[in-house]
Amino acid sequence: MTFAGASAEAQTAAEGTTASVEPLGLVDVRDLPTPRERTQVRVIRRPLARFPEPAVKPLAASDAVLGAADAVEPASEAAANLIESFEGISASGIEPPDPHIAVGPSDVLLATNAALRVYSKSGSPLSGLIDPSSFFLVPPQFEIQSDPKVLYDARSGRFFAVWIAFDQQANVGAWFVAVSTSSSANGTYFVYQVTENGNLPDYPGLGVCNDKLVITANDFRLLGGFTFVYNGAVAVALNKSQLTAGATTSFNRFGNIQLSGGAGQAFTIQPVHSLTGTNTCNMVTLRGNNGIQLYKIGGLPPSATLTTVSTVPALPAPVSTPPDAVQQGTSVRIDTLDTRLLDATLRGANGGSIWTASTTGCRFSGSSTTFACINVVEIANVSTTPTLRQQIVFGAPGSYYYIPALRTDSTNNMTVVFGRSSSSEFPSARYTSRLNSAPLGVLESSKLLVSGSAPYTGTRWGDYFGAALGPDNRSIWIYGEYKRTGSGFWQTFVGQTQVP
Repeated sequence: MTFAGASAEAQTAAEGTTASVEPLGLVDVRDLPTPRERTQVRVIRRPLARFPEPAVKPLAASDAVLGAADAVEPASEAAANLIESFEGISASGIEPPDPHIAVGPSDVLLATNAALRVYSKSGSPLSGLIDPSSFFLVPPQFEIQSDPKVLYDARSGRFFAVWIAFDQQANVGAWFVAVSTSSSANGTYFVYQVTENGNLPDYPGLGVCNDKLVITANDFRLLGGFTFVYNGAVAVALNKSQLTAGATTSFNRFGNIQLSGGAGQAFTIQPVHSLTGTNTCNMVTLRGNNGIQLYKIGGLPPSATLTTVSTVPALPAPVSTPPDAVQQGTSVRIDTLDTRLLDATLRGANGGSIWTASTTGCRFSGSSTTFACINVVEIANVSTTPTLRQQIVFGAPGSYYYIPALRTDSTNNMTVVFGRSSSSEFPSARYTSRLNSAPLGVLESSKLLVSGSAPYTGTRWGDYFGAALGPDNRSIWIYGEYKRTGSGFWQTFVGQTQVP
């Protein structure tokens, strides 16, 4: 859909906040303490929703009835090859894991709510388990902490990581940002604290372009007790060269970001990980249930500007709240979260191509049952007038597909990892791919990353999976959650994939 008006609507830096932040200090992952042993399970609260949600997700009357050809996995074609795989970080008294991954020239950085750890490309641990609070230099008064995101930026040759925290007594939230001092994850990091006064910055995003690092969150204002009200989406653009130098870093904060056309507040804005060189940092979010809203951050902090793009590509299949997932061996269901965008990445192909993904409710021909499917979207021509190139709703009758993460390789081949379960399948992690040369709207049949072997009956399933581009610019590394026999909680698993 296109809204009236030939020019984009802009929020300038003058409408936001311009400031700078000093590094908190320098940490060395080889010297940090391991997470403490827990006698009781610590459960991290579910990502906060913009509006209060019912205790049981309803089957929305507006759910689209998808034809079998639109959503069912194809029986033919092979997904990308799995060329390396190994066990990731294990549960240690914290739920959920929120697994995320970054891959550099020599090593792999894994992050969960329980711990971070550096691995070799073949899966050998290069560091011990790293306590997140110590790694991010979080002061002890920040009692709420969660949601790690990590990435490797090939242009600067650095790892970046973000972690959120909230001091309920002082009503102060913050992002904690770590920046490696070299291209190895197994060394030292500068750490910064970007304070968000009066708000809990929930469900952070992390993206990068040539000259900026962008962090985002959903701001929630504390009303009292543990009651929060939505206070708008926020984005902070930081000067990347100052971050990597460990120097005082300028940033621009853009608060309560709006949708175009007077459609109200945005929610869960995902900053794009730019895999093609650009000085524009892109961001995307859902606009209602049937459009993708694009934002652009240009200029260098402290003089960055935010532009809200007025052309909104429409989604032919509107998204709807996914039901929680059935699993084998129990009546307990897996939390599939909601329709928010979970990941985003950019390539220069097709006039600038952004891939993004979410979970959606789906139905199939001849059935009135709503399942969970993954919703994969490619927006093309983002450097000029964004257009929908393809939307792929992917699943199968009787199974539940959820929480996707994706990346593209140097020729815009895309691989997506996701969770799957059913009445005859324990929670497992799978992946599929799409060649850039393939017909539009088609994903290949999925392959197993790791098979679950037991039901999950804990308190909180994970809120996202991770995907990362390898330094060869061809392989896509994927990181997901599953449930195995002998573990009371979750387990994570890593795979390196590559299209033929």
